Amino acid sequence: MNLKGYVSEKYSSKSVASYLHRIKSYQNYNQNHSKGTLQNVLSYLQILRHQGKHPKTLKNYLHSIKIYYDYLQYTGKRKDHPCKKLQLKDKLDKRIKVIELYSKEDLESYLEQTVKHKKLMVSFLVYQGITASELVFLKVRQIDIEKAELVLANRTLPLQATQMPLLLGYLQDKQQNEYVFTTRNNKRYPISEINDYINKSRPKEGKITPLKIRQSVIKNLLKTNDIRIVQVFAGHKISATTAQYRTTNLEALKQQINRKHPLL
Repeated sequence: MNLKGYVSEKYSSKSVASYLHRIKSYQNYNQNHSKGTLQNVLSYLQILRHQGKHPKTLKNYLHSIKIYYDYLQYTGKRKDHPCKKLQLKDKLDKRIKVIELYSKEDLESYLEQTVKHKKLMVSFLVYQGITASELVFLKVRQIDIEKAELVLANRTLPLQATQMPLLLGYLQDKQQNEYVFTTRNNKRYPISEINDYINKSRPKEGKITPLKIRQSVIKNLLKTNDIRIVQVFAGHKISATTAQYRTTNLEALKQQINRKHPLL
């Protein structure tokens, strides 16, 4: 049994692509991965930390690496498991760093600089503020062209006029039950690849993660809309979650100073 077959048999179909993507990333780092040591795994995780990976993402990578070594044990290619008992203690900071988020103008500029074949995908992030998960699982039937609406599991969002030409051209040859965004092999994108895909070829300072885009959209909407309206738009179950995105006067002032005088 090969690695893909093992992962497909042990885990849900929704997770397989993400697990394989993370395992491949580790294998690219460690050319001698089949004989990898605990120190090799720790060194790789440290590199991911330096790249600014979220603590939850680090745990996902470790889980994927553990699956790889489980597979080697299962197939008899290895007797020991270098990281079986390894547990990460990276603290998860759940606070929303509002001051680090982007303005509406910043997001529109990001969208304008997006290459044509990725523009529709990025527009759903910038205009509807959907999550990366909602994006990759989005199906053609969830888009109502006549009503100009995007129908999600827990909310319905209006589409922008500028999105309509993109949609008409993009969906022309797709079936109702197909995913809107697929790879060249006509497969659904793994969630873990969306960030790299939309930011590929952009300069470092011009890269924005899907999460930061969504958070920025919510923050910007709160400036001019009632919290309950934004709560429904974002799909939050409780208003307290939405309230975390409010910008205080002091934070707004700091943001203006940082933009005009970045060296202060």
